[in-house]
Amino acid sequence: MPDRKNRYIPLILILFLSLFQLGMARPAQYDEDAREAERHAKAEKKAASERSNPAKEIASGVKEATYDSTKDLLSETADSTANEPPVVGTVEGARLGSGKVLDHTLKGAYKVATLGFGELESYEVEEPESGSGEPTKIKIKIPGT
Repeated sequence: MPDRKNRYIPLILILFLSLFQLGMARPAQYDEDAREAERHAKAEKKAASERSNPAKEIASGVKEATYDSTKDLLSETADSTANEPPVVGTVEGARLGSGKVLDHTLKGAYKVATLGFGELESYEVEEPESGSGEPTKIKIKIPGT
């Protein structure tokens, strides 16, 4: 009779450990779900804070329209003057830099006008005929229109 009792002890021990492991597996799954929910909430909060602060975007647009455009104009002019004859280099550098000034100014103004919620993707510049007295026209293409 003692042999029969000893025979079931390993089986009972195995069943007990199996049930114990099953019981421990559930909280681990809950922890993973909670961590995933926390990561998702943190990402949402970060995205919302970036979208809800138009003052930063307006400041960025003003900086781009003023500082960045002036910096590019001066650097293009200086680079061309250094690499080519003085008069030709200065004129060519100013021509190249003025294109960058226009680009930065339009992008910065668009950021300011849309409170930082839009990005200028494309625009057209229509030059008037020489001597016509007409102003240069800039057409901004707004996506979805």
